[in-house]
Amino acid sequence: MYLIGIDVGSTTCKAALYDPSGRMISIASREYEDLFFYPKPEWCEYDSEKLWKIVLLCIKESIQASKVNPIDIEALSVSVSGESIIPIGRDGRPSYNGINWTDKRDQSYKPQREKIDREIGALRIYEITGYPINPVPSLVKILWLKDEKTEAYNRTWKFMLWEDFINWKLTGKAILSYSTASSSQMFDIRKKRWSTEILETFDISPDILSECLPSGSVIGNVLPEVSRETGLSEETLVAAGGWDQSCGALGAGALNEGEACNTTGTVECITPVIRKPILNEGTLSTGLYCSPYFNDDTYVFFAWFPTSGAILKWFRDNFADKEIELANMSGRDAYDILVELANQSKPGASGLFLLPFFEGSGAGEPPTFNINARGAFIGLRLSHKKSDVVRSILEGVAFQTRVIIEKIEEIGIQIKELKAIGGGAKSEFWMQIKADITGKKVILPDVTEAGTLGAAILASVASRYHQDLTQAVKKMCREKKVFYPQSELTKTYEKIYNIYKSLYPSLLPIFNKMESLLY
Repeated sequence: MYLIGIDVGSTTCKAALYDPSGRMISIASREYEDLFFYPKPEWCEYDSEKLWKIVLLCIKESIQASKVNPIDIEALSVSVSGESIIPIGRDGRPSYNGINWTDKRDQSYKPQREKIDREIGALRIYEITGYPINPVPSLVKILWLKDEKTEAYNRTWKFMLWEDFINWKLTGKAILSYSTASSSQMFDIRKKRWSTEILETFDISPDILSECLPSGSVIGNVLPEVSRETGLSEETLVAAGGWDQSCGALGAGALNEGEACNTTGTVECITPVIRKPILNEGTLSTGLYCSPYFNDDTYVFFAWFPTSGAILKWFRDNFADKEIELANMSGRDAYDILVELANQSKPGASGLFLLPFFEGSGAGEPPTFNINARGAFIGLRLSHKKSDVVRSILEGVAFQTRVIIEKIEEIGIQIKELKAIGGGAKSEFWMQIKADITGKKVILPDVTEAGTLGAAILASVASRYHQDLTQAVKKMCREKKVFYPQSELTKTYEKIYNIYKSLYPSLLPIFNKMESLLY
């Protein structure tokens, strides 16, 4: 018996085949070459049929690589990037191009955001949906189509997100999970249904949105045409999946209150599991997103900032020619060489600080998601070496992670441990720095693709192979290594952290003045 977890991310699609113990048998992945196009500056659209063909190809290649009998593949589920919409007409064809979550047309949907603020209010829509007003969610894109492309809007049968679109293509049923629905800013996360208040306010019919089910619910069986194209059996079940950050947290083994997933990739995201949604002025000003989770009516917060591993990549690409050359000669990874270099610097990077806001700030200290905020190296002296600069990057990301954790704990949510995933989690040195700075136990799960594993865990519950998520996580998730805070280093970092906390508030007036400069 086998399971497939599909992760349809922002830049890459992956399909992995697992056995019920969580062991990966095979994986296939495809980047989105030529999927996105840009009709005007700041616009980002895509061809939904191309997206579907990439998903089909990944499923087919994963099955072929596994050499398992398709009849033994019991179930599959999908983890998806949220917010992006696909308008589908009554003839089953797109009534307009897909609009990606990164799209920032019309001054980042300024008229639509102002309309939401005026007619519902920033706090009220956050209290309903757990999603702050910004240019990303599905709602602003649907309102733009309603205002600017009325004919296409009126021809639309369903406005789908990526999950219900793929489920519809797989089974013929337009169904998505509560988890992914919450990325739309139209879903009432407490009542677990589309918000009547929001839909009536903007004259959006609930009929043009898909049915929502709990993650892990059975949607149906694979269609015959999908079976022919992928090699899947028509007996394979398709289960409701979830939003990619949530599926990644599940694949990391975060299931209970007190556990949090910490993703260190291009961005940094902390995803704690909570028992009930806390949605008020405080959580809104801290920049916390809230979404239904998977186990026993739990929820998660998403707290993130835009540049984490991206800063290390920026440094590598611009200042690490020597390390790149050495990596090419030795067959090693340039990142590993840079991290070894950072280990030559003492804790505190010889008095060098990094503020990791290279693309604006994120969650944490207000003002959150401030596009005027900048990255900054502070405290440079002629005595500083490259090792100090690299260490300051690793520490700066960890310091900002602690800022967010403390903000979350101020509202009464205790985070006992961090389950670390993403490219940055490959560095044990960085994980130990995080443990020492945050004072939290950092667990490195034995998983290479947490998103696909999380989807496979949901499929295992749908197939009834595992009776519930608690059993599934126990059987399919394992720990590779645990990093404990080192008391002496934690004391050392405490003094340094107190200085770090003052950097953003102190630099805010300068950032605002810098924004007025023309470049």
